[in-house]
Amino acid sequence: MNRTGIVRTATVAGVTAALGLAAAAPALAAPPVTTAADLNGDGELETVTVRQTGDDQLISATVDGTSTSIRLPLDSQFGLEALRVADLNGDGRAELIVTRSVGANTTFFSALHFDGRTLSPVVGPDDQPFSFAEGGGVAAHLGYTCNPFERGRAFAVVASENDDVSRPTGQFTYSGTRTAYTLRDGALSVQESTPITARPVNDPLLAVDAAGCA
Repeated sequence: MNRTGIVRTATVAGVTAALGLAAAAPALAAPPVTTAADLNGDGELETVTVRQTGDDQLISATVDGTSTSIRLPLDSQFGLEALRVADLNGDGRAELIVTRSVGANTTFFSALHFDGRTLSPVVGPDDQPFSFAEGGGVAAHLGYTCNPFERGRAFAVVASENDDVSRPTGQFTYSGTRTAYTLRDGALSVQESTPITARPVNDPLLAVDAAGCA
C-alpha cells in the first residue's frame, strides 16, 4: 500500500474541505490564450493554445508538423487561465501546468507532458492524473517547487494545514507533508516524503516557489 500517496491525498482533500471554493458568477467565454514551450526538447519553441469549449478547456499544439490536443475540465466560474510552462525533471522538455479550479485563496492544478506524439496528463504514484495546489490563505500553506536532484530535478509539493488559526498571525504553524517526486515518462514516483509538524511558514520544509520549475 502506498501510504505516502494516501497521506498526500488525505491532506489535500482535508485542505480542500477546509477552504471550500469561492462562489462567483460564471465567466463569459474567453478568447484563446497562447503559450510558448519546448515540448520535445529540441530547442525550438512550440505554440500551445488553450481555448474554452463549453465547460472544458481544449489544449492543443503542433510539434514537428504533428498536431495534438487534449480536453480537460474548466472552472467555468473563472474562465481560462494561462498555462504555466515548467520542466519538472530537468530533461529540457517542458511540462504544462494547467489550472483546474480556483478557490478563494487557492488554485488547483494538474500537469501535462508530451510523450513524442500526444499531450497527456502527468500521473501520480496511483496512476491517476496528479493534482496539486498553490495558496491556502490563512487555513493552509500549499505550493510546489523544483530542486536539483542527481543530474536533473525533483518536483516538490507541500500540502500543509494551519495548526490553529486563532493564534496571532506571527505565531502560525503548519503541519502536513513535503513530498519530492521524480518524473519519468509522464509518471511521478515518490523520491522522499517528509512530515511537517508545527513548523513556522519560513521553515525550509515549507519553502515553495513555482519559478523553481521554470
